[in-house]
Amino acid sequence: MRLSFVGDINLGTLTLANGIPPEGGTGLLDAARPALAGDLVVGNFEGVLGDSGVTYKCGGVARNIGFEAVRDSMAHPRRRRQTPHRKQAEGPGCYAFLTPGRLAPRLVEAGFTHLNLANNHSNDFGPEARASTDSAFERLGIRLYGPIGNVAIDSVRRGDSLTVVGLIGFATYPFAYDLLDIDRSIAVIDSLRPLVDLLFVTFHGGGEGVRALHTAEGPDSLGHEQRGDLRRWARAVIEAGADAVVGHGPHVLRGIEFYRGVPVFYSLGNFLTYAGFNLSGPLGLSGVLQLEFSAGRQLLGARLVPMMQAPGGGPVPDPGGASIRLVRRLSVEDFPGTGAHVDADGRISALP
Repeated sequence: MRLSFVGDINLGTLTLANGIPPEGGTGLLDAARPALAGDLVVGNFEGVLGDSGVTYKCGGVARNIGFEAVRDSMAHPRRRRQTPHRKQAEGPGCYAFLTPGRLAPRLVEAGFTHLNLANNHSNDFGPEARASTDSAFERLGIRLYGPIGNVAIDSVRRGDSLTVVGLIGFATYPFAYDLLDIDRSIAVIDSLRPLVDLLFVTFHGGGEGVRALHTAEGPDSLGHEQRGDLRRWARAVIEAGADAVVGHGPHVLRGIEFYRGVPVFYSLGNFLTYAGFNLSGPLGLSGVLQLEFSAGRQLLGARLVPMMQAPGGGPVPDPGGASIRLVRRLSVEDFPGTGAHVDADGRISALP
């Protein structure tokens, strides 16, 4: 069983000037395509699909994207009484992402089979946009998981061998499985464990930005927003039966540790974030995580294929291996004794 995981994906957004790649995004993922190999190829999709929509995300003021403004009193009569400044709705630090549906086939062409929607941008345009995003990706043949009730369970056949694989995503938002509730997280994993041969748990949590490279030893946050006690949570879901734990959300790579022989990848960073994301320094470094498992749940191999990204472009291989060096350093600094060994080729293993 071979799998590939990547971090945050945003193909472009109508909410930003020059936020949409030209020519429908053709070629954005060509350079990364060889690394996106596996029976399952999994990423975290930031935002929703749509050619128009209304978001109340920033300050309670309606932002109408892609069509003539509708009357606030008809859509949200209570919110019409609010009068925050337009500057608050469009100011820095508040983002809503609306990706035109015509860009979605680029993910199919690149080989993606599954996308996580348990993140802080999946509700940018409300539950109806989430539902239409689900339908659009399902029509393209991409399986979604993350919101409560959405667990991906798939069968992979190799010769006479059939392996049942499960994917479940956690975040810190009401529509998703809650990583802030560790006891409930354990119960959910425990209920899934008997149904599958291999169980992969992903999460969207932790602080964000260049100051969030290190994995906190206790509860992590983004401003006043609690984003999980990630070390404690990851170890708890491993004890409940996870075969690997893969994180995203900080927009930077983080360290890797092994707990009871199970790998925890605390963040895979930005993979493809065309507009609206700072990509300077470590924010532009990422990678494709390749995992190989036996049918008996044994990890046979793990590798981080280093990638990098410049503004207005897609991910490309990082020949200098900066991503590998960063992950190696963070693994040693953050997890003495349990941190992963990462060699010069990006191969990952537990310390002897």
